[in-house]
Amino acid sequence: MKSSLSQVLRTSSLTLSALAISGLALCFSTAVNAEQYIFPEDGQSKEQQSIDKQSCHAWAVEETGFDPENPQVAESISYAAPTSTTQSVEQGSDSGSGMRGAMAGAAAGAVIAEIGDEDRSDAAATGAAVGAIAGRRQSRRSNAQAAEQQAQAEQNAAQQQAQAQAAENQSVQLANTQGTENYLKASSACLEAKGYSVK
Repeated sequence: MKSSLSQVLRTSSLTLSALAISGLALCFSTAVNAEQYIFPEDGQSKEQQSIDKQSCHAWAVEETGFDPENPQVAESISYAAPTSTTQSVEQGSDSGSGMRGAMAGAAAGAVIAEIGDEDRSDAAATGAAVGAIAGRRQSRRSNAQAAEQQAQAEQNAAQQQAQAQAAENQSVQLANTQGTENYLKASSACLEAKGYSVK
């Protein structure tokens, strides 16, 4: 049980990490593709080209609200697994479950002995022993089932967070792609107005 819980948490953690890394890579790949090739048609000097590029860059950023040098980055959605579940599994049965079972077994044994006219002390002792074992078993089963349900709930939560991370990454990538396209159009318009051929 403990190993399956650890495996679920490890798998969920790896999935989230992979999604976050791929999302960041996609966001930064948009910025790399934002390069323009500029040719000075009117014989502008290197210094004038640099001034014009900076001027058109600032104008395009202002017009579009997008700066390809600083694209949006998806927020990372983190997931921390609680450790209380593994402690319950390791401990086995709840404290006092054997005593409660023993008391119920002793009472049942005494009643059965009374009906059958047998020695009540032996029947109560036997009932207490059987009840203690049954109480501990039931407690262990309940704890194992609760731990399994908790592990499943954590896995579901991790999957939902992974889906949310993927949606966030896709949204940011789309915004960066659209922003880059708008920026390039605005920058090209500015540079062409200043006498450059832009490709």
